[in-house]
Amino acid sequence: MESPENTAVSERTILDDDDDLSHHEADKEAQILSLEEEWAPPSSNSHTSDANQGSQELQSPKLTAKQKQKLERKAKYKKSSKSKSSGQPKPTGFEDFYCEPVLTPEGYNVERSIYDSDRPAIFRIQEALNRYQQKRRLLTERMQVFSQYLRYGGVDVCAKMFGGVSEQELKAMDKEGIITARSQTDISVDKMKLDVDFELVAKSFLSFYFPDYTSPASLEMIKMGTNTIRNWLNYLLYHEVLPEYADNIRAARKYCDLAEKQLWDNIRLLSVAPGDFNKASSVLFGGYYHGLPTTAQGEQPGAWGGEKFENMPMTADIAKKVVLFALACSGSDEQASRYVELSNAGQLSANPIRDIDGFEVIDILLPNAGVREFYNREAPDLNPVGKVRGKAWRNPSEPAIDLAPGETLPNIDKLEFEFFVEERLLQYIYLGMKIVTTVWELNCGIFFYDEIMTAYCSFYTTLLNDLMLGWKNPRELKRVKDDQGRDESVGEESALEKGE
Repeated sequence: MESPENTAVSERTILDDDDDLSHHEADKEAQILSLEEEWAPPSSNSHTSDANQGSQELQSPKLTAKQKQKLERKAKYKKSSKSKSSGQPKPTGFEDFYCEPVLTPEGYNVERSIYDSDRPAIFRIQEALNRYQQKRRLLTERMQVFSQYLRYGGVDVCAKMFGGVSEQELKAMDKEGIITARSQTDISVDKMKLDVDFELVAKSFLSFYFPDYTSPASLEMIKMGTNTIRNWLNYLLYHEVLPEYADNIRAARKYCDLAEKQLWDNIRLLSVAPGDFNKASSVLFGGYYHGLPTTAQGEQPGAWGGEKFENMPMTADIAKKVVLFALACSGSDEQASRYVELSNAGQLSANPIRDIDGFEVIDILLPNAGVREFYNREAPDLNPVGKVRGKAWRNPSEPAIDLAPGETLPNIDKLEFEFFVEERLLQYIYLGMKIVTTVWELNCGIFFYDEIMTAYCSFYTTLLNDLMLGWKNPRELKRVKDDQGRDESVGEESALEKGE
């Protein structure tokens, strides 16, 4: 039990605590009131009283009309719901699903006037190029390929073809003027004397210029080139830019489809060529691979496993095995017996065929089931061999062969060959393929080809257009004296460059 004194003390303590709490609550309320007064916007009464008292307070600056419009746009943007494509890259116009928008009656009438058949073809092509660049997003790599194609076809391409145009100048222009000012292409008037042939340019560019000068290394790069040209040709057909050349444009579009497959097959063939038999023959009979190191560091001399060892050096023993099995399975009895007879006598020899650049494929023979079974049973480490027949070919883009006075080139029209080629290479070979290589002939009637330099499409076509790339009109030179009295040549622009 507690004493009365203790009870009084405790009651006094409790009362004191209540007083402290009430004081704390009062202080808190006062702080809240002071904060509200500090952050509350000043009322008109307070301004009046302060003015009467002569005190000056800072007032919020008045917004200009432009600032109010900006705030309204921000508020409107926050209220508007974001589209589902927010954050996605903008379409380029080269997607597989892309479709040309439907023309309005007004747009159709405009196009019929600018693409009128009475206008010269090059003017209509230039108008189409101006609008095509506006409707497509030509990213860097795609623009490079498209620029090469246009230059090869005689179109001048420059980043700022018509010079820099300021924003003020653009605002003063109409729609047609803006399209022309932003164009990166131009077709000079002197091109009017040239023939318009979309098919010929597409064939030559895709089969000759594009693989040699661009050197696409992947299927994606090839598709980017072919899709870009196909997209441009489709644009010409859809907008009826050149109705008199519609069939010619459709023919050019077919070569885009064909080039996409054949260019990729060419690249894959070069990655595995020349094949086991032809490499073995080159090792044995003085070709490109003869005399190369036969063993790599850490390699066993007798190790050979076909496809997975295709890049390994080939020893003479392995080369003999590859050749003998190919002759036994796919060669004729006459070839096999003659080869063995000359080999035993030490009289086998091979000579390269002169004055040709390679061969064109005219027939492909796959190995039959008996050949595959024999290889699997007797030589599982080797690849079954089929055949490729070809005819001699000279590259029309190469310089003419230097001949002595009175000398003529031999006729190669009836010169044909038959090569032994592994089945895994035959999947990349097609009829009409042009293969640049050295062809050798053994004295027993067997042919083999050496290292493959390159392979061309079946529609390989060469033009002289690439020789005109970077051409500049000649200028008249005049001799003038410089500051030190020395002669120097100064060129004058020709009338054509001046635009006269």
